[in-house]
Amino acid sequence: MTILGAILAGGEARRFGSDKGMALLEGCTLIEHAAAILRSKCDDVVVCGRAAAPDSLTTIADRPAPGLGPLGGLCGALHHAAGNGFDAVLTIGCDTPAMPPALLDLLLAARGPCYVRQMPIVGWWPVALAELLAAHLVRDGDRSVRGWGALVGAAAIDAPGDIPNINRPDDLARLIAARAP
Repeated sequence: MTILGAILAGGEARRFGSDKGMALLEGCTLIEHAAAILRSKCDDVVVCGRAAAPDSLTTIADRPAPGLGPLGGLCGALHHAAGNGFDAVLTIGCDTPAMPPALLDLLLAARGPCYVRQMPIVGWWPVALAELLAAHLVRDGDRSVRGWGALVGAAAIDAPGDIPNINRPDDLARLIAARAP
């Protein structure tokens, strides 16, 4: 099975106040941290919802249009994956610079679509869902990942441990302080 890792990075970062994907943690951008997480389990990694990304990462436009939230990024990633021979997409947010190691294994071991209950932007999605998601977004349906997950019968998996989520500058400051020697 070939897996595409997709970093969902199309948010407006209103709470952060600037481009949080490009914020630095230990000398690397948050996007670079997310890419490193996905590279450990995926055959390739892309960034969704941005015009440019660091580290020569391929960028994928949200689909069918910008401004659809994480599902627009997921839809773009699913269509890119389907057109490039991947079987599934593993998603995380650009604001997720660390992940419990066992969590990705739990997602990849699932027999169907699934997401993390505490952070639904983290999920595993078969490419067979690409057209169904595009049609759902065109109909202007529920744009929440949980709502989409319920529609397609995705399992909600509990994370075995904490997942850092950087939404505000003080979230990043706390993570930096916690990692300081």
